[in-house]
Amino acid sequence: MSAAEVQGSLQLDKLSRLGQWIYKSGLKYGLVNTTLTAVNVQPEPDVAYLSGDRYLDFSLCIVFALLYPVIRGVLTRFVFEPLGRRAISGSDPKKTDVAVDEKERANKLRKWNESCWKMTVYIAFTTLAIAVSWGEVWFTDSRYWWLGCTRFPPCNLPVSRGVLLFYCAEAGFYLQAIHFLAVHEERRKDWFESMIHHVVTSGLLFYSYAVNFTRVGVVVILIHDVSDIFLEMAKLCRYADRNDIGLPTFIVFFVSWIVCRVVIFPAFVIRSTLFEPVVLVAVYLGIEPRPHWEIFNSLLLVLFVLHIYWTVLIFQVIKRQFTHGQMTDVREKDD
Repeated sequence: MSAAEVQGSLQLDKLSRLGQWIYKSGLKYGLVNTTLTAVNVQPEPDVAYLSGDRYLDFSLCIVFALLYPVIRGVLTRFVFEPLGRRAISGSDPKKTDVAVDEKERANKLRKWNESCWKMTVYIAFTTLAIAVSWGEVWFTDSRYWWLGCTRFPPCNLPVSRGVLLFYCAEAGFYLQAIHFLAVHEERRKDWFESMIHHVVTSGLLFYSYAVNFTRVGVVVILIHDVSDIFLEMAKLCRYADRNDIGLPTFIVFFVSWIVCRVVIFPAFVIRSTLFEPVVLVAVYLGIEPRPHWEIFNSLLLVLFVLHIYWTVLIFQVIKRQFTHGQMTDVREKDD
């Protein structure tokens, strides 16, 4: 298609002022690669759903939400706690002749179990996310989060069974995680921010599935879960007084956090969600992006603000490491 034909196929007049501004800004600042647009990408064939309806399939997340506490209880009793008792009791050889404060020990063991569970979940989710997205063109090219849609929302791109399973597993986890954070888990300094994070993440999962922005959803969750693995691993090393392992692990966490949440998330994900669906699809199909543009991007921006907040806390941990020679979690009341 020639440049004149492409220009003639634009339907800017059907977009609001906001939509027109998004389109013009994306082109003006070179924020979108327009070598592919809706006019030269064919729609993808749909896939068969388990129940015949993808919304009914998503109710599987409730089953996951009910199963997670059971799985957590079993792993805690038979795996996490036995390992924790061995790691914590033998954590400091210099104190073998000193009576251990049972209350402090029980508190540390509870935190150990919590971090073990989270690390296990994040490893499982990261593995599943890579499995359902590896080899897919949309894994590395954000344009294919939107290209192929002929209408949205909901975008009529197919949702594979792997992506459906991933979404149900993640949504079920965050549903029960809100309850655990509110009732059972340690009330740390950033408890309120963590609750906002859980609620916003749950909202993103449900909303992105409803409007079928699932491809970007998988990438967003993957970006978040990778660094969390090393965070929980570093905390486990701290609870076991293994700073020789904990410090290198924390450095890996810090690097992965900055790369994934402070660089890739805004530069790759938010840049795409702000501009690409409008510049590559909506302007050619005459689709008004509001109000979904504001809703989806607002949720992502809330997450990014939380990332910045937690980045400040991470730098406080690093500062303590250099000033006191000990890696501590500045979020915890006893620190």
